[in-house]
Amino acid sequence: MESMITLYVDTAGNDNNPGTADAPLATLAGARDAIRRLKATSGLPQGGVTVKLRGGVYRLAESFLLEEQDGGTADAPIVYTAEDGEEVRVSGGIDLPAAAFRPVESVAVRARLQEQVRDRIVQIDLGALGITSFGRIEQTGFGLSKSANHVSPPELFYDGQTMTLARYPNVGYVKVATVADPGGNPRDSDGNAAAIAEEMRKGATFAYADDRPSRWQNDGDIWMYGYWYWDWADGNLRVSAIDAGSGRLSTETASYYSIREGQRYYYYNVLEELDAPGEWYLDRSSGMLYFYPPGPIGDSTVQLSLLGDPLVLLRDASHVTLRKLTLEAARGTGVQIAGGADNLVAGCTMRRLAGFGVLIGEENDIPASTATGVREEIFINGGVRNGVVSCDIYDTGIGGIVLAGGDRRTLTPGGNYARNNDISRYSRLKLTYSAAVQFNGVGNIAAHNYIHDAPHVGVLIYGNDHVTEYNRIYNVLTETGDAGAVYIGRDWTEMGNVVRYNFIHRIHNDASELHIGIYLDDMASGVEMYGNVLHDIDLAVMIGGGRSNVLRDNLILNSNRSLQLDARSKPGEWAEKHSSEGQVMHQRLLAMPVASEPWSSRYPALLTIWEDTPSYPKYNVVQRNVIYKTGRSWYHGGLMSEHEDTMWIDPTGREFGTIGDNWATSDDLKFVDESGENFALQPDSPVYRNVPGFEPIPFDKIGLYKDEYRG
Repeated sequence: MESMITLYVDTAGNDNNPGTADAPLATLAGARDAIRRLKATSGLPQGGVTVKLRGGVYRLAESFLLEEQDGGTADAPIVYTAEDGEEVRVSGGIDLPAAAFRPVESVAVRARLQEQVRDRIVQIDLGALGITSFGRIEQTGFGLSKSANHVSPPELFYDGQTMTLARYPNVGYVKVATVADPGGNPRDSDGNAAAIAEEMRKGATFAYADDRPSRWQNDGDIWMYGYWYWDWADGNLRVSAIDAGSGRLSTETASYYSIREGQRYYYYNVLEELDAPGEWYLDRSSGMLYFYPPGPIGDSTVQLSLLGDPLVLLRDASHVTLRKLTLEAARGTGVQIAGGADNLVAGCTMRRLAGFGVLIGEENDIPASTATGVREEIFINGGVRNGVVSCDIYDTGIGGIVLAGGDRRTLTPGGNYARNNDISRYSRLKLTYSAAVQFNGVGNIAAHNYIHDAPHVGVLIYGNDHVTEYNRIYNVLTETGDAGAVYIGRDWTEMGNVVRYNFIHRIHNDASELHIGIYLDDMASGVEMYGNVLHDIDLAVMIGGGRSNVLRDNLILNSNRSLQLDARSKPGEWAEKHSSEGQVMHQRLLAMPVASEPWSSRYPALLTIWEDTPSYPKYNVVQRNVIYKTGRSWYHGGLMSEHEDTMWIDPTGREFGTIGDNWATSDDLKFVDESGENFALQPDSPVYRNVPGFEPIPFDKIGLYKDEYRG
């Protein structure tokens, strides 16, 4: 059989060419179609086909779609890669020509702009460029279906930096003043779609703390974004009315938990607040875009994202590799892999995207059962052994990588993976529950990633038997509270997850409270946590009333608090209702075949949990943890600990758990380089003498590693 074939693509090529080095094709689609013709005639050659893209910008008006027929085999893969040493950018946007920008001409618009900036604002007529589809701002946020994979309206970029829709204040938040009407509370109607819809129609009314909104002309598209009730539940609301006389405004719809006084929010999409370099505003009725450029327009590149579908979509394709490509400027996701096997995204850069960097899976049509409230899989159909390796993912609107895959009912693993990726500045548009890595399904792995600089979670776990290991997670939860860098919650059946050998550090902020390294929220159970280094954190580990969790051989360093293991769902406690018969935890238990194989062998504790006081935090193990220079545990102003100064464990947790051999100290532990945050223990560390059996942590293996994509 013929050996590997190489096809060449060049922006100056032609799709009627044969794809040779001297006569290249012009587009990704042209290369795909050439491979289809090759398969139809001689078949795939031994070694497969490599498509080499020469440097340049490849603009997409629709997704580059690879279907089952476009895949390869294990011996004959299909590879799309940049030519060595050349930058290939796959873009879902358009460069706005500098010559098309003009000073603001409309007298009415100039009157709405602040006097000191009127002559610094420029305008561009998108309609004159043939751009007529602007999308629209829609309500999104915590608790709203389909918000997880929401497609944003167009965004503006200047010299590679994301610009800001005109907002007030320019930085930070204002606070909700007196609430006249908190609006609906959809959260109280969980499981009843009609009731939720009815509650959503009940807008709120509250006083604003300063008179800024009184100056604005409400054109029907002024929005607010905030944490309306809890510091872990964000969302946006459209302003329906501004009453300057009373100093109140009203919203068109409700926030998911309603609204309360003192919560943080900001206004955006306000023409009158276009007053800082980098802000912009789009008048959707006229197609005129107004911009306050950070520098000279003529010396810069200004991009507008347009494509709402994934830039690259693999649907049931297998053995396809995307390598050393840059995917950017789209209103949705960079790469989506739905189904298929053994696909790889390697050494790529995903940036300036409004969705995810890479989504392995697709959103479930019904994210939650409206009849019972049982959580269905948020993302499904991730295929098997699909992976993301050594990619840089940053400046995304939602998250970094979704790893769906595997079958929960049969506990069949997906084997999908994210390794050696640098993921930062994600969760730019959806501020909560938008993770650098999100697991769904069964048996997927996130390893050796560097996750940093984001407002909320780093790793979000749904499902079973996922492994989170050797990751460095730094400076997340930068503005949210009651949240975890690694988070799982409220389902007894999501067992078998492992969190090991991670370095989690600098987890705290001044805007809210309760910032947690590893957070097992609301009775999460069956999680193994060992060999982690948790440094400079508000609360290192929270076990929130769950069962059969193991916390052992961890280093907890220089943190405010080490561990809280509570009994929040016991009778009389605030979460009792969640563990009651017919309520959410019980529903989720009944939804899984826990009495059948392989569940009954894999998680035997679930067979008898309902008859074994399920609301009690039983069978947790807390052993051989080293707690260094970590203060006493305080909670609601009082000392929490009864038995140990550095931990708070509910008496029920002690009675029915295994707690012991934990060492709290301020002695020199003989780290390799404490000031340089190298927390590897030297061989003669006193840890090994004072905590017999403590397992060494391979600290030098945590985080990114060198490979062909990373020097």
